[in-house]
This record gives sequence, structure tokens and C-alpha cells, in this order.
Amino acid sequence: MICYTISSTSLQCKERGLPAEKISRADAVDRFLSATATLLCSQTPSKLTLADIAGQAGLGQHYIHRFFGTRLDLLIEVSELLATRASKVLLEEIPQKTLSFDQFLERCRSVCSLRIQLTQYLEAQGVPEARFQEGNREIYRAISEFFQCSGLPPTRAVSNAIVLLAFIHAEVSLLPTLGLDMGELEDLISLLTVA
Repeated sequence: MICYTISSTSLQCKERGLPAEKISRADAVDRFLSATATLLCSQTPSKLTLADIAGQAGLGQHYIHRFFGTRLDLLIEVSELLATRASKVLLEEIPQKTLSFDQFLERCRSVCSLRIQLTQYLEAQGVPEARFQEGNREIYRAISEFFQCSGLPPTRAVSNAIVLLAFIHAEVSLLPTLGLDMGELEDLISLLTVA
């Protein structure tokens, strides 16, 4: 994770015509991360510009360079944010024990797909895969909790979680590029409910 220098210096909001809003550096970093995550829901990472992000955050574009360095550095941080959000969502729902496997699978798909697309883009840009390992671990630990709550031993729960995450990754990346049949992938995923 990139270290940020947080001081008492406030930043000013860039929106013209409004009174200058003073925000802390920590708040600015949060706004940039959230703005980027929001924009990625409707734009591909390759088309996302610093101007788009700054506009969404309501801050000057030069602050992105100041806090993150490059656009890729910002996107790496967003991938970690998405992993943390995905893990949190999954862990919040597991204790309720009201989700069937199919419902849990859909929840996993919904919270992991955007991060998978982002990490694929970053890998294509030359960012080492090791940068995403901790986020992946965070997600599969959360998924393994579901399997443990279903009564599986911890080692089996972890292996099922890794396999499920791999299947979701295959859906996002392999189905569109290789033309694989979704039915065949669903059959493989259903093996997890039997195991």
C-alpha cells in the first residue's frame, strides 16, 4: 500500500462558483479512491482518465499525482479497496446463514467481477501479479467462511473458496475471450455444493 503524508494542511475543492471547501488529505485520498471505484462501474479502466476521476471527486487533478504518483498507482490502490469492500460484504452476510449456495455465488460474482476486470487491466499494463495477492487472499478467506459455516473442515473450506474464486475469474475473463459454454462452467461450480 502506498503511504500518504497526512498533515493538518487542508486542500481546497476545485468546483468553481462554490465556497472553497477545505478537506483533509485523508478525505481527499478517500474521495479519489471512491470516485475511481464509482467510475469503474460504468467505464473500462483503459478509458478512465485522471480528469474523469478528479471531476468525480470534485478535486484538482494534480492532487492525484501528489497522493498516488501515477494513474496506475491509483488503480492499484482501488483494486485493494475493491478487495476490502468485497470481503466486508461477504463476511457481513455469512453470519446470517440465510444464503443458499446459489445466492452466495451470485453475491460473490457481484462483488468480485469489477476487481477481477481491474486487476486484469493492471496486469496487462505490466503491474506484477504479486501486487494483488493480499487482496485475493482477503476475498478467498471471506468466501471460505461461507463453506466453514456450512460444516466443511477449514482446509476443505479454503480449497473450495479458492476454486470458487477461480471459477468467477474464469467467468469474467475466459468466457468472453475463449467462447466457453456457461453451462459447462456452471456444472463445475455445482460440484462445490456436492463436495
